[in-house]
Parts: sequence; structure tokens; C-alpha cells
Amino acid sequence: MKEQTKIEIVGDNSDINLDYDSISPVTGNKCVIEEANESDNTVSYLCMESGFSSHEKLEEGSDFQKRFELALTELMIKCKVLDDNNRAWYPTFMQMPGGMLYAEGNSPKEWHWKVAKIIPIWGDERLNYPIPGREGEYHTSKLDVENANKYDKDNFANALDELYNIVKQLNNEDNKNKTD
Repeated sequence: MKEQTKIEIVGDNSDINLDYDSISPVTGNKCVIEEANESDNTVSYLCMESGFSSHEKLEEGSDFQKRFELALTELMIKCKVLDDNNRAWYPTFMQMPGGMLYAEGNSPKEWHWKVAKIIPIWGDERLNYPIPGREGEYHTSKLDVENANKYDKDNFANALDELYNIVKQLNNEDNKNKTD
């Protein structure tokens, strides 16, 4: 196992370097970022190599885990990994301005990462996307799953890079529009 202890975000003017905080139960490498949530004093975890994530309250069999799994896909639940503390880890799901990263497939052995852009819906096509509970209102954008890019399940880093590039491109366009 190779050990990495830092991740550097390149092409970013902020000069951010992230230290890895702990060992991944998925890869066995030191590649996990721990994020404290100040609003409820809990910690979330993200393995930057595998793309699996967890939360300190995701103990196997807990009520918290049962509620958490209600929002997961069947695939995500089937791919669950338990660490030495009996904490459950699942393939992550990331929705950001402009795009989404998610797991798709048939089984824990046959799945992959997908990255899809959010695209505008124009004209009469909007009539196909009503907003539930709001009569006469329609969505103006959708997730372009038909043109999503596919990455091997062992290639989370490239999928994450694509998602970050989508967000960065959107931010650059927003900043350009503000200066025009």
C-alpha cells in the first residue's frame, strides 16, 4: 500500500493543501479527510482514493444508519463497507452547482462513477418537467444523465476532478457575466 498524507489542489489560487486525517477502511491508505460539523458537533469522513464516505453516527444497526439508508440507492447500500469501529461507509454522492457525481451499476462488483452536468431546459420542453405541488410551474434545468461521463469504480479521483472542473467552469462563467 502506498501512503499519501497530503492532497494539493492545483490550478487554484488559494494554495490550499489538505492533510489527510486517517486510514481508509476501503483502501488501507492514509487518504481520509475528516470534516467537523460545528452545528451538531459531529464528524464526517471522505476517502479521497475510493470515494467512500461515512459519518461518526453511522454505526451498523443504529437508528441513525437506518434513517440514513432511506436516502441511498440499493447499489450504495450493497456496496457498504464496515470499518474496525463497526462504522458503515458508502459510495459518496456529491451534488454541486453545475453537476453531480454518483455511483451507478448492478452490484458491488459491477459499478462505476458517473459525472453529469446540470443543463438548462428550454421552451416547451419545460412542460415535461413540472415542479410537484406547484401547479403551472416547471423546472428550468435538469441533470443530463444521458451524456454523463463514466469512470471505473477505482477511479474516483478523475471523477471528482471532472466535477470540480464543472463547478470551476460555472464559477468562471458567472464571474465573466458579472464583469460584462
